[in-house]
Amino acid sequence: MDCNPLSQFSQQLLAFFTQSVDEAEKESASALALAGDAVAPVRLRKCGDIIRSHNEDLAANGDLSLAATARYWQSFAKRQGLQLRLDAVVLMPDEEQREELIRQSKEWRFPLCGITMLHKDRYGLHFQRSPVIAHVLKAVLVHGADYGRLQKTEHSPTMCLRWQTDAGATDGSQELRHYRQQELYKIVFRLVDYSPWRLVEAKDRKEDTLCVNVEAQKCCHVQPKDHVCLVSGPVVEPVKKTATALMVDDYLELRSTHMHLMAMHRNGYRPAGMCNLDTLMKRLGAAAVIVDLFEVRHASAACVVRNGMGSSKGASYILYNSARLETLLRTFAAQVNAGVYEPLPPLGEIDLSVLADDMDWQLIYGYLLTFPELLESLMDQVQQGQCGVHLLVHFMGNLASAFSRYYRHKKVLVQKRDQLMPTLYARVYLIMAVRQVLNVALSLLGIEPVDYV
Repeated sequence: MDCNPLSQFSQQLLAFFTQSVDEAEKESASALALAGDAVAPVRLRKCGDIIRSHNEDLAANGDLSLAATARYWQSFAKRQGLQLRLDAVVLMPDEEQREELIRQSKEWRFPLCGITMLHKDRYGLHFQRSPVIAHVLKAVLVHGADYGRLQKTEHSPTMCLRWQTDAGATDGSQELRHYRQQELYKIVFRLVDYSPWRLVEAKDRKEDTLCVNVEAQKCCHVQPKDHVCLVSGPVVEPVKKTATALMVDDYLELRSTHMHLMAMHRNGYRPAGMCNLDTLMKRLGAAAVIVDLFEVRHASAACVVRNGMGSSKGASYILYNSARLETLLRTFAAQVNAGVYEPLPPLGEIDLSVLADDMDWQLIYGYLLTFPELLESLMDQVQQGQCGVHLLVHFMGNLASAFSRYYRHKKVLVQKRDQLMPTLYARVYLIMAVRQVLNVALSLLGIEPVDYV
């Protein structure tokens, strides 16, 4: 997959506001501001508070916001070997300079259409939506399961991932803390495939290979020189915060029962085809256990859920919305086969301008576009013994919430009328893209999506 366009945009902003400290490179730095996609990327999440991406209230807050105070930029620029182009207290103090940024951005992949003053400390930046929408839907649907996966080369940093072998039994009699450690290893193994790192076997390690041990507790060495400890924290009871005595099979059965009760209350899950209710509830129960164990930082204590409700909406809510996505697409396909709708035209023939309202835009910009950057960021702190698995769980919950709002307010499968067909086809493509991103996120956690409600 090619470079994350948000990273390119953040670099283009930096090139607009800053220049090299070396006078001989000023002309080169100036050219970077106009260079479009040729600019070397700087990750948006590494820009700190000076450039902040939003995924809620985008119309009011802007798609991105910038720190207006120059001293914050000066501090960041200095760390990058740069300096501000203008010596001022506030960036873009007048309308003319803001219009200049909009004008220059017309040469970029994602042009701006407006800049607003949110308050005295920040500007809100608004993208032209059509180029972003076209890029995101094409990227998600063309790359499929590879969306967000970084290409590896022989120069990619290498990692050797190991799992502590004395983690007890691996069947249903396994303790939950050992099961959590085992699942953390599996999740990190999958995440590395989407990260800048390249996995190697122990025998193929190089001098600069990062060795990562997934351990139940940090090893006794204060600063181990030969490896990094990725600690899997304990699993505790919710009230007393003491180590739970539940075994894996017991907890899976408990959470499957919770899922069954919630499904009956919601009256939404119904088996279809070869799947039966017991099989479905076991899958939901297994998903609930993963969410319970990893919705907090992997080194923190995870609480078992005794009363059916965790600290978040959890796996039931995420998979219920996963099933909604599948049901919409399955129903559309059935209607096509029945002759109610014409087959879905190629994406290049779709009028994507109908997806430019705020609810469509929140899904596309707030979640689909930012997914690759999220995946890349999950392994940012691995050299310090941290992996952002909990951020992926939170992303899935937030995406499910955003889609649930969309589902309540937007009619996707409308009546067959000529004037409604462009909207229907565009929304079907959007639903396909949301399903693809959610399924990638689920697969990274080892969770099977459900395909019926």
